[in-house]
Amino acid sequence: MANNAGYIGHTGASSTVVSVVADIAESLDISGLVDVSGTSLDNILTKVTESNTALDTIAANVLATSAISIAGTVTTAAPVNQNVSGVSLDAIAANVLTTSAVAVQPSTSAYLSHVYIDLDATGDNPATNTEVVAAPGASNKLVIYGVQGSIVGSADSAAGNWYLSDGNTSAATTLWTGRAQGLTNTQFELTFPYGVALTANTALKVTSTESSGHIFINAVVYYRSEAT
Repeated sequence: MANNAGYIGHTGASSTVVSVVADIAESLDISGLVDVSGTSLDNILTKVTESNTALDTIAANVLATSAISIAGTVTTAAPVNQNVSGVSLDAIAANVLTTSAVAVQPSTSAYLSHVYIDLDATGDNPATNTEVVAAPGASNKLVIYGVQGSIVGSADSAAGNWYLSDGNTSAATTLWTGRAQGLTNTQFELTFPYGVALTANTALKVTSTESSGHIFINAVVYYRSEAT
């Protein structure tokens, strides 16, 4: 018996195996070399599946990411009209704008009163603790908010001072003082945003002094009576 069994091309059992392998390769349309040595096809499938899962995750994160401008500022867009439990925020904004445009008017009692002072050379000066505004009564006080006027002497040598005081004039009670010397007319004006309060139930008084010649004083005092 010839010893050639197992060689490809031999007409026998080996020829049949080679034919079957060739048929399988043709039906699978395998071309080129396929090297599967040392690598499991199950492992390859697992890696491909993991890659697909990672790509799906990346795509989901990209879709969920807010729009970002080139400068790096995150931009968001809110709905034009947003209703909360049936209340329109646009309507609320419109009402706020309308309300803020309403002027706030003080009550009648909040307006200031005023008194005119005229001290001239016909016997008004000098004056000592002359009442300008009477005491407002128990539990009330006078509050001064402004003084405006002018003072001048009757001659180059004329000089004098005048004082507004909380009750009788002293260094402790003087609220305002001014001095005139010569023929230069001095204008003055001062306002007190928060007011200068007198002692409760005390009159506002004026005092003037003349050291030489005569002085002339015209002034207006703005005040209000307030509860203590």
